[in-house]
Amino acid sequence: MNFSQHSQVRAPVQIAGFCAILAVASVLLPSESVSADRAGKMADIPSVVIDYFYEAGCPDCFRVRDQILPVLRERYEGFHTLNKYDIGIKTNVITLVAYQEKLGIAENRPVCMVVDYQYVFNGFDAIKSGLLARVEECVTARMEPDWRSPEPIQVAFSIGESIADERVRRFTMSAVVTAGLLDGINPCAISTLVFFMSLLGVAKVRGRGLLAMGVSFCLASFITYTAIGFGLFRVLHLSSGFPWVRAAIEIAMVSALAVLAGLSFRDAYRFHRTRNPQSVTLQLSDNAKERIHGIMKQGLGMGNLLLGGLVTGGAVTVLESICTGQVYVPTLVLVIKSSPSASKAWSYLLLYNLMFIVPLAVVFLLTFFGLRTHTLLEWSKRNVVMSKILLGIFFLAMGVLIALL
Repeated sequence: MNFSQHSQVRAPVQIAGFCAILAVASVLLPSESVSADRAGKMADIPSVVIDYFYEAGCPDCFRVRDQILPVLRERYEGFHTLNKYDIGIKTNVITLVAYQEKLGIAENRPVCMVVDYQYVFNGFDAIKSGLLARVEECVTARMEPDWRSPEPIQVAFSIGESIADERVRRFTMSAVVTAGLLDGINPCAISTLVFFMSLLGVAKVRGRGLLAMGVSFCLASFITYTAIGFGLFRVLHLSSGFPWVRAAIEIAMVSALAVLAGLSFRDAYRFHRTRNPQSVTLQLSDNAKERIHGIMKQGLGMGNLLLGGLVTGGAVTVLESICTGQVYVPTLVLVIKSSPSASKAWSYLLLYNLMFIVPLAVVFLLTFFGLRTHTLLEWSKRNVVMSKILLGIFFLAMGVLIALL
């Protein structure tokens, strides 16, 4: 057999073998042929719409980015449109709220995906377990002759904005009011107030003099604590613009709150057993107490009760912030995370400080109407355990809220 004859015989064998390989490949690798077939059929059909809501810097968002999105691109390149919404932007929050209202999404998660305006995957676990299967179903459904394009959600800006603002207002206002009042009855603040009332009693400050001292002391406390809050708030707000810094602050805050909660519960238990104030861990140091007592004595010695109240209230509030800041700082972090606008956040800061001085103002009024220092002292002792338990619950709740929001 010459070379030409050999080639003529081998060519059909090669073609047959190549066809056999293609046949096997079509069975073993159906996705390639299906993708090609789909590409032809879906040339004029809209792609699957995926609205992706995420929070910059959140761990679950990184997991979606690294684990889910690459698979989505690989399997459905050309068959889907991914719309990304950073919920740090107010208009995107409004879009998310509109989805929540329409589709009944009750739980806030740092990451959420909605497929074809109707199928919700809220949180990383839901996205991981169900997103790709739902996209596959939506792609397959588009092959059917009677398939109809899904209706996009209609977002009315004014309506969405009012819903978002109302949710933030209800949630944040209740948290701020509670935190401010708890901070005002903090044993650190109450013990200082008891000492101050005893000094006023010894100095025989009564009537209008007591009112002048009380008003000026409360006013100075409000202004000073608000000024401290503005400084802290500004630092936290600027830091929130950097995802890694914000994540670090939130992790540190949640960890600190867990420790504070444990110490508060331990303080409640110890004081319940011993009735000894020295068994309490979360309190002002002896050095800070001595400085506060010295400032109060100097304030009463000024002669002018109004001026003395202003100086005493401002200085005492600064020193007390070492202890009361345990409640103040996490509340500011929560306000920054949950407030849609800076003006709202500033108003919540003012509300917090107003609630902080309410217990102080009440004590001054009760003293004006005849409350004795001994009665106030006994009341504070009876409520140390309860206040510590409430503070522990507050620290736990704040830690959970900061971690989840």
